[in-house]
Amino acid sequence: MHDPDVRNLVQQMAPGSQTTDLGGTMSLNLRVEPNDWVLRIHQPFVSKHRLRAIQALRFGCRKQGLRLPEPVERNRSPILRCRNRWAELEEYVPHERLPPNFHAYTWLFHAMGILHRTLVALELTVPRPVIATYGTPSTLRRWQQYTEASLQGDAEATDIANRLRDLVCELRRRWVSSSEIPRQLVHGDVRLSNVCSTVGDVPVFFDFGFAAQRPRVHDLAYALAFMFLAQRGHEALPTDPWHDVEPLVSTYESACGSPLTAWERKALPSYMAAVPLYQVAIAAWSHDAAQQLREKQHFLQLGEWILAHPGVLMG
Repeated sequence: MHDPDVRNLVQQMAPGSQTTDLGGTMSLNLRVEPNDWVLRIHQPFVSKHRLRAIQALRFGCRKQGLRLPEPVERNRSPILRCRNRWAELEEYVPHERLPPNFHAYTWLFHAMGILHRTLVALELTVPRPVIATYGTPSTLRRWQQYTEASLQGDAEATDIANRLRDLVCELRRRWVSSSEIPRQLVHGDVRLSNVCSTVGDVPVFFDFGFAAQRPRVHDLAYALAFMFLAQRGHEALPTDPWHDVEPLVSTYESACGSPLTAWERKALPSYMAAVPLYQVAIAAWSHDAAQQLREKQHFLQLGEWILAHPGVLMG
């Protein structure tokens, strides 16, 4: 946020204002005070075409009564330029991030059901994001080959990469094609940091940077995978991963108004496993692939654990 172009943009919009970094990985998110705005500066690979589509998606959600931040226009435009990046300005919505417990995840899955019920009705074309949050087995295999090639003889990291290769092969055997299950616009990054509670316990939805037309079960799988990571972290994983899952899925189905199909239930474990395995497979794109593999072994462990216990959602 100390970049001169960022500071100049802030001062042009709100002279004398102060900024606070709100965090985030795929964009720079600054709270601008005392205006109570949020300035969101996107990565250079986020196109204007995609950004306009995401803004139309958010508008559609607000029109249907969901709580999302309202855009703030400057010079009659909702889109700003910051050197080689696109940016946007929106209101700051006071909110609370719920603690990672079962009550909070029940609330999250109810909110996700409401969001999906809204998104499925939107007739919008949204270009796919350059970066995703999971991959199909063929995508994981492709990234995993890049990662293997970048290890430069590191024996420990090579062992981890070999383990990843075996898990991707197992994932391929269990994969359910997207042609077999319902697809729609999905959020792509449903977790407690992006779906928060505001006044009256109303959910407010943030960060649609990964929104895309995908199997809807991906959003459930992604939220469940990160629930397991948040609740258990690096600790040993229990033998039965599914005791909390069925109530959450039922909560989602009730809010969404559209039960999961038998094929979606069959697909859910493998789509869940694809989320942590993707995080390991893309290690080649970090500064030190070998170190990244060592640091992300708990992701590998989670993917392995899910594949070993497909569990009660298969039928």
